[in-house]
Amino acid sequence: MSATQSHRGVGSAVALPPLSNGPHRKRLGLVALIATFGGLLFGYDTGVINGALRPMTAELGLTPFTEGIVASSLVFAAAIGALSGGRISDGWGRRKTIILLAVLFFAGTLVCVFTPSVGVLVVGRVLLGLAVGGASAVVPCSWRRWPRSRSVVPWRAATSS
Repeated sequence: MSATQSHRGVGSAVALPPLSNGPHRKRLGLVALIATFGGLLFGYDTGVINGALRPMTAELGLTPFTEGIVASSLVFAAAIGALSGGRISDGWGRRKTIILLAVLFFAGTLVCVFTPSVGVLVVGRVLLGLAVGGASAVVPCSWRRWPRSRSVVPWRAATSS
């Protein structure tokens, strides 16, 4: 069945409303840009390990098994962070949850930078994964709820008064 055919019959077409300049059309490009960067950063956070595995293997003496654990720990923790981020946000509020996620990002980065062993590296990657997953679940909800007086684009807020 094609996009123009409905479930009622082969000959009946679904008419879409005309594209008009509605109230949300002005912000659509900004929302699309933010969503694009969110996906890009999520992919970067999960994929950056590929370039770091060879030096880490030489420095920390990783085996193929420990390489897999180090690489996958962020992804599994991101799933847990995404599942739990909404609950934490509902209980604490989005602002406090985003601050917690920023602290997790910072702590996880410090742990990964100054890691002395594989176990500590995995802990750092788990912290980063929790932050990445939580941010992917909580931050898009916060952008949606910002009032118009707090414009995301600073120059628009300065010129709109």
